[in-house]
Amino acid sequence: PFYAEAAKVVQGHLEEQDSTSRHRILDYCEHFRTAYTRRDLPFLRQVFSDRALIIVGSVVSSAAQQDGAQGADMVRYSVRTKEEYLERLERVFQANRKINVLFSDFSILRHPTMDGIYGVQLRQRYQSDRYSDDGYLFLLWDFRKPGRPLIHVRTWQPETDVRNGAELIDLSHFNLQ
Repeated sequence: PFYAEAAKVVQGHLEEQDSTSRHRILDYCEHFRTAYTRRDLPFLRQVFSDRALIIVGSVVSSAAQQDGAQGADMVRYSVRTKEEYLERLERVFQANRKINVLFSDFSILRHPTMDGIYGVQLRQRYQSDRYSDDGYLFLLWDFRKPGRPLIHVRTWQPETDVRNGAELIDLSHFNLQ
């Protein structure tokens, strides 16, 4: 899933600093992904900033119409604090035997004026016993403290919205001053 970004690193098409940073970002994105499949709440508690902005979305299917046609799916968005998000996630972990998360289509952007700040867009396919979705995550990573990266922003958008022309959330949507 990390092929395109990893290929840039391996082929030497990036400056050394960029190559090292991108490799570290990809490592942490993979650790972040597997934290869901391994139910690693301690890692997630450590990696999210205490004041993280977490926007979650869930696909809600509409009931079939009287003529038998399928109703349109809707997306319900919610803003969560770190604690609210982790408490809900703990319940999700307990309610599902299997959780599978796949990441692909990475885009990593370095903040133009703040060293160590990166925006990562990626496609996420999530599947559990009770729910599944396909969408795009944006993660605002802070690598300014060596060995202790933080996620300050996590957003999710459904794939169908993006396919229908919605703009992907990226680094430019946030004022970090």
